Amino acid sequence: MWAVYAFICYLVLALLIPVSLALVPVWRKMRIARQVTCPAVGTPSLIALDTWHAVRKHTLGEPELLVRQCSRWPEDAHCGQQCLLQIGG
Repeated sequence: MWAVYAFICYLVLALLIPVSLALVPVWRKMRIARQVTCPAVGTPSLIALDTWHAVRKHTLGEPELLVRQCSRWPEDAHCGQQCLLQIGG
């Protein structure tokens, strides 16, 4: 029975290694905080992206970014996140 479990583990590793090699660069790129100009007020703002959302969307082939934190929050927490257009994915 252990041979079946060993085969399943090898199969999972064989699938997981190429997927992780493809997704780790996306995660590393998206985890860096960025300074952008806030379109609403025109001042510089520091934003942090939701890295796991970016990786999930990249996996599905639909690149999409979300702001996780912003230096202008909580005052402007309900903004439209137009600053993401400056990053471009």
